[in-house]
Amino acid sequence: LRPTAHRGLKPCEQQTGGSRGQLRRYNSPRVRRVVLLLAMASVWAVPTAAAQRMPSYEPHVVVVQFEPGTVISDGLSKTGLQVFDRRAATYNVHTIERAFPFLDHVQPTPKARRNLLALRRTYYVRFQGNDDSRHVARMLSVAPGVVYAEPLIINRIDESVAGALVDPNDPLFSGQTYLKHLRLTEAWDEVKGEDAPDPVVIAVVDGGGEWRHEDLRESVWTNPNETAGNGVDDDNNGFIDDVHGVNFANGDDTDNDPTGLPQTPISANHGTATAGAANAVTNNGVGVAGAAWNAEVMHINAGCPDRDGGICGGYEGILYAAANGADIISASWGGFRDEEQSIMLVSQALNLATDMGALVVAAAGNANLNIDQFPYYPARHPRVLSVGATEKDSRIKASFSSFGKLVNVFAPGVSIISTGSDNTYVLMNGTSFSTPLTAGVAALVKTRFPEITPDALREQVRLASENMDAANPGLAGHLGRGYANALAAIKEPAVPAVRLKRWSWVDSDGNGEIASGNRVTIKATVVNHLADAQQLMVGLVATAPYPFIDLTTSEVSVGSLAGGDSTDVIFEFVAASSAPTNQRVRFYLRTRDGAHEDEADMITLGINRSLDAVHQSLSALYTSTGGDYWRINANWDITTIPTEEELASWYGVFLSEGFLLSLGLGGNNLNGHLPIELGNLSHLSRLSLYNNSLSGSIPRELGNLSQLTWLSLWSNVLIGSIPSELGSLSQLTLLALFDNSLSGSIPSELGNLSRLRQ
Repeated sequence: LRPTAHRGLKPCEQQTGGSRGQLRRYNSPRVRRVVLLLAMASVWAVPTAAAQRMPSYEPHVVVVQFEPGTVISDGLSKTGLQVFDRRAATYNVHTIERAFPFLDHVQPTPKARRNLLALRRTYYVRFQGNDDSRHVARMLSVAPGVVYAEPLIINRIDESVAGALVDPNDPLFSGQTYLKHLRLTEAWDEVKGEDAPDPVVIAVVDGGGEWRHEDLRESVWTNPNETAGNGVDDDNNGFIDDVHGVNFANGDDTDNDPTGLPQTPISANHGTATAGAANAVTNNGVGVAGAAWNAEVMHINAGCPDRDGGICGGYEGILYAAANGADIISASWGGFRDEEQSIMLVSQALNLATDMGALVVAAAGNANLNIDQFPYYPARHPRVLSVGATEKDSRIKASFSSFGKLVNVFAPGVSIISTGSDNTYVLMNGTSFSTPLTAGVAALVKTRFPEITPDALREQVRLASENMDAANPGLAGHLGRGYANALAAIKEPAVPAVRLKRWSWVDSDGNGEIASGNRVTIKATVVNHLADAQQLMVGLVATAPYPFIDLTTSEVSVGSLAGGDSTDVIFEFVAASSAPTNQRVRFYLRTRDGAHEDEADMITLGINRSLDAVHQSLSALYTSTGGDYWRINANWDITTIPTEEELASWYGVFLSEGFLLSLGLGGNNLNGHLPIELGNLSHLSRLSLYNNSLSGSIPRELGNLSQLTWLSLWSNVLIGSIPSELGSLSQLTLLALFDNSLSGSIPSELGNLSRLRQ
């Protein structure tokens, strides 16, 4: 796909989509006609920036959580902790400020107390200079008095590219055919968001919402204890005049109008459109219908003031929403992470929001990645309802949408018509818009079952969805529970929802490292969120064949487990004495109760961990392609074997759970030949070396990379024939080799690559 940028949009942030034929049906002066042109170029497709969304971090700031008892006044540059202050001074730390001061106004409950108190001790530490924020975080994290220090992930909006039927009178409803596919018209016959005695509140944490829009203003949430315009925090929640939401983007504590900023029009339009998809006023004779049918929308501007399309206050927004009574929180944004350390804040914030009573619904992302392998947050968090996208009027996965068993549900995300900036209506694409549609479904369930907990609500929507493997044979088994079904979701729970609460492991020699010959015991705590289970079986299922693993205890009979109850189960496996080095083993947790079967959680372990082979392969690449002359070679020190943290800081290197999954060095002045040692990077999923000056032939050894989903070598000066061994890369979804000097015919073996996007 080669998207044509519009109005300065980056290819990874396409604003609208569809053909002119699709747009013509909305022939109204109020519909903004913004067209995304797609040039289909066979399987040798041009990779876009969306495909390269690897972890990136906010510069000049790290987040630090201190141990209890540490008190720091906002705005100071010192903490009183000698080691910390000494190290902070070396990085020119100039300001230390609390990340979530408004949490002082939240009363702790037994369930929320732990994370609430922890986040009250969390600070943004701001520094000057050009030091990498990951490096600064590592150095500060080991100081006495510090619980953790981590860089701040940059989040991006995820915009891309039978019963009675209730048809509302909104004039553009006829174009919202996807609402009927979601069974919303049938569900509305039984329950509407406006039916609740206490209206369900959907918080839209995004780039700012135009709440005065003609099709949004009647559904806007109003803070009942705040007086508009008096410059006072009337309800003592830490915010002045937060009448219809809050604004974290404008830098003005006295102005909390959540409308998007004029200097970030993409973010503003995105926030308005996501709000409309969830809850535009329905049946008002104006515009479009919202999925929730007139719940209330709490608008939260969490955008970046200086980066259009970025989300800088996402987790502040989530916590504000939960603390101020939101039932559902729609988050159409996210970011990748490459270190386990860098999601402590994310995990604490999401757990706290859930324990305060709010369900977070989050976009799975538009990178066409398997998020089981590429952790993407907040969608990847187990207490979040994650949403992928389908085509408008079918159950075919949208080409851009990420996928995986850990994507909970899918909903339409192509040609979604919604409210736009300046009182207009727009067509939008992306998991950004499947997410608020699903949030609207969740709001109907919450209306029907007002006492349902966030965890149970998530499971009710997830388990009510319908399998969509038949429409996507190449991705069968990797599409979560399938296509959301509003009518099924509002029915009484019929099946158990047994999910992993926590897990741990010990190895037989007790050294905390799994080596050849070790016996490993896994203890898992599972909890049932819905209907009682009567014949519950809980087991581990390997995600791939592991001939070096013997699962001696792979399934446990639990028997009955009532809704709300939890229990512990024990599994064991033995690593063979011949187990190879640097292996990652993944298990899905499978639960069975009669005919009901579910796999929604994953356990990952490393065996014979070693970076020697990875370092050798990367060193060979650096040496053979002129690494000293790359445009960027930050931290590529090939003289010694790096630690995982050091390797994660190398430019273009993306680690997940300690394993090298992606190598992206496009447009980086690489020259010389590709070394055969690249074929030893057994866990590599993405290899992007496009737009360089690489010469020589494509190594046949790349055919050894059995996990490779993306091979991008376009725009080099490669010669010779295409190796037939590439035909064995059964997971490949993109192969881009054009603009080279390759000769010969395309190997017939490439015809076996059934997952290549057409």
